[in-house]
Amino acid sequence: MSWWNFIPGIFRGAKDLSEVFVENKENKGQRGHVERITDMELSKSVLDQFAAEFHARQNRSKWDSFVDGLNRLPRPLMTFAVLGFFVLAPVAPERFMLIAASYEMVPPGYWALLSVIVGFYFGGRMQLKKADMSLQVDQVKAAKELVAMREEFRAMDVEEEKSTELEFQNALRAGESMVKNRIVAKWLANKG
Repeated sequence: MSWWNFIPGIFRGAKDLSEVFVENKENKGQRGHVERITDMELSKSVLDQFAAEFHARQNRSKWDSFVDGLNRLPRPLMTFAVLGFFVLAPVAPERFMLIAASYEMVPPGYWALLSVIVGFYFGGRMQLKKADMSLQVDQVKAAKELVAMREEFRAMDVEEEKSTELEFQNALRAGESMVKNRIVAKWLANKG
């Protein structure tokens, strides 16, 4: 074995040691390229899934319609149940007391679970509606500001027209000495 075959081994060891402290740029570029392609494919697949999920389906089965109807039931049923208890209390107080006593026996953990579920059901809907309403309020506010700004501009135009007309009439009566507008002064000079 010759001594020059030993030299590349030394450099390979130095290269491996230096890559502990400094990242290999070529490998980093290859990994980044693969990650970007993977991210783009993933985001495209997620968008395709959302599009398929929220797009109006042409071939809806009766089962799809049934499940969609079931998904819409919890909020109205909970609301009607609570309102029903308020109606039941004066109409049938004995029955209301039996129902209230049975609810009193439910363990606190179940009440916490129920409140979380109800909070998510109604809270999520309220948050969506609030965001929608805030967008609408901002749009109405921007429209009102735009209308007010246009009215201000129109008032400024009317005032400017009146002041220019008054200046012109005064200049005609008094002669060229009162004219501040050079175009009017030039016109008066050519006219006379």
